[in-house]
Amino acid sequence: MSTNVSRPRTLLGALALSVGLAAGLNCGGDSSPSSLSIADYVASITDAGATVSGIRVSGSPPAAGAGPTVTVTGAGTVITGGSAQVNVAGTATFTDIFIAVQGVPGYYQVTLTAPVTTVDLLLTLAQSIPDQTFSLNYGVGLGAAGIGAYQTTPINVIAVGTGEVQVSVSWDKESDVDLHVVEPGNEEVYYGNTTSALGGTLDLDSNPACAIDGKKNENITWATAPSGTYTVRVDYFAECSQTSTNYVVTVQRKGHAPETFTGSFTGAGDAGGAGSGTPVTTFTFP
Repeated sequence: MSTNVSRPRTLLGALALSVGLAAGLNCGGDSSPSSLSIADYVASITDAGATVSGIRVSGSPPAAGAGPTVTVTGAGTVITGGSAQVNVAGTATFTDIFIAVQGVPGYYQVTLTAPVTTVDLLLTLAQSIPDQTFSLNYGVGLGAAGIGAYQTTPINVIAVGTGEVQVSVSWDKESDVDLHVVEPGNEEVYYGNTTSALGGTLDLDSNPACAIDGKKNENITWATAPSGTYTVRVDYFAECSQTSTNYVVTVQRKGHAPETFTGSFTGAGDAGGAGSGTPVTTFTFP
């Protein structure tokens, strides 16, 4: 097994929006018309290298024209407060990506530093999402005047604990990735110890021992978080016939901007238990 972990990314919103929602929003979920915006669904967007960040813009995204056709893969299932990687590919080069929630005011515009035909994006979700399902509309082009047809991607939302501290991991293949967090006091929360004395809880465990469930997310949360140092690791428990797996860890702390860490695994899993895993980050609370 080999692994790679990238540097952290601190994700900050670019522009706050407060826009009335048009009638008829309910995209298969539970929300009713109110003053929602795209930020109530997607908190921030960057490219995978964190070199550029999406800017939130009010109003409707630019209309589609004769620009490149876009294909988007990844992020069919997300968790509240987590992150997901998506690949955006065009039939011709593009510099700008436009992302909107169907039926919700506002959109993100990601402007790249050079034309590309494909790029990986990192989406960080809001910690409270008003619908169980929603759809993201993606378009690409060379500026607002050269956008092709938008692709609509349905998203399923799994509501998980957020709390004062939330640590989650998502990954892109049907393998078994495990999240381990050592809390202050040195008790480890993971699949073998799902609830700690200080209130840490693993409330989502996906693909255990290759029992594939399609969720590809795990989450550990503290409703009331103890003060001190936390250590985060991810373990490649089983490859489940996959040749590689990319993952993103998200750390949410009350009073702090979210942080994300990306990495990848190759080779065979280690069936690891307590103490296993690749170190990702250490942080303190508060």
